[in-house]
Amino acid sequence: MDLKTLLTMFISFTVEFIVAAVMLIKHRLTFRFKPYISIPVGLLIASSGAAIAIVGLYNFVKPEQWNEWINIAVYTIPVLTIFGGFLFAYKIKPLNLMLLLSVAYTFQHMAYQLGVLILDTGLSGKIFSALYNESEAIEVIVERYNIIYNSILYTIKSLAYVGFYFGIAKYYVKYSKYILSKVYIIILGIVVYLVVNVANVFIAQGLNQAWYLQNVNVLKGILAGTLIAFCVLFDVLVVGGFRVVEHRQETMIIKATLNSKVRQQEMMENNINFINMKCHDLRKELRRLKAKKGELTDEDFCLLEESLNFYDSSVKTGNVNIDALLQDKLIYCNSVGIEFTSLVDGDAFKEMATSDVYFLLTNIIDNAIEATEAIEEKEHRIISLTASRKHGLLSIEETNYYHGELSFNGDGSIKTTKQENKKYHGYGTKSIAYIVKKYDGKMDYETKDGIFKLKIAI
Repeated sequence: MDLKTLLTMFISFTVEFIVAAVMLIKHRLTFRFKPYISIPVGLLIASSGAAIAIVGLYNFVKPEQWNEWINIAVYTIPVLTIFGGFLFAYKIKPLNLMLLLSVAYTFQHMAYQLGVLILDTGLSGKIFSALYNESEAIEVIVERYNIIYNSILYTIKSLAYVGFYFGIAKYYVKYSKYILSKVYIIILGIVVYLVVNVANVFIAQGLNQAWYLQNVNVLKGILAGTLIAFCVLFDVLVVGGFRVVEHRQETMIIKATLNSKVRQQEMMENNINFINMKCHDLRKELRRLKAKKGELTDEDFCLLEESLNFYDSSVKTGNVNIDALLQDKLIYCNSVGIEFTSLVDGDAFKEMATSDVYFLLTNIIDNAIEATEAIEEKEHRIISLTASRKHGLLSIEETNYYHGELSFNGDGSIKTTKQENKKYHGYGTKSIAYIVKKYDGKMDYETKDGIFKLKIAI
């Protein structure tokens, strides 16, 4: 095998692998840099590294001297350079990229094995027999055969990719917003890599055995069919893993919703009582002013203005749903003696689902209220919330005082300190962590001198 043929083979593999990987990229993935930088540089990393390494290896060990282990190493080089290229081009976590490329690897291999199954188990021989003519030079026949063979092979691969997209890739893209465990991703990646390459080693070793050569078409068909079945099973396990996580998260959200409804009902009843009390005080103040039958003093104006300020504390963020939520929380905080200040840009949340925005802000504020209600010092009963878009990211910061010690779960959520109905509590902070992960965001806690600060970037 000459260098030109070798490079053509690996360029074909690299292109097919990249196409398969692009099919699996979620639409919400963003480029790490401008597209005109990320795309060409990413492709350059993915292709040039492999080409340089293969040329170097070719000069060191000729292909006819390669054993099956060198063959595996050579195919590993493009995989690693493609990993580097995608990591440069896209904002994606390495483990998530590892899973994506593992599925793409099965796509490329299934397409290849399907071509082998159709062509190399009988069809290729029939094509050659149909082209053979004693009056023509064998080189001309072989050249014509290669053109027809490759045309059929790439047609099969293209049709296979279309089938993979509608049968697997669409579901992968749909459910990949859910986060699989690191151990699960690593195990899946290692399994698919080992199984596919060990099968190729077995095929390479078998080519030198007489029993294999005597039954080559049958054995190639069995191996190709087995590898295709394994790759399909692997992809089903990946999507199935996403579905399991989806079910768990939905269960958690349902529990959080039930708990939130109970909390919101309590706050609503408290708000109604507070408003009724304010209305009663205002009517009482108006009757007193009417009874004076004279000019109002500055003190009278201050008392009246204080009563009216409550009704003039409307929240305007540019998002009516967020306005209603913050106004409701503001009324409750006023009723329990908490100073709640917010500076929120409603437009900053436009890329998030309305339900996610509601749960995120509700749980953030409710957790802050719960912590602040436990503080007796009036000057520490303060909650501050800001949200805006900075450098293309949604930035949320919440600050409040707290009493006692805080401890954290492994997923970054805060362990609940509630003892009553404990099995229904703790889902608020888990919901925050889940929503942040859903949008590939980051969440940090900071606790110092009795002040709790939450920072979120999405």
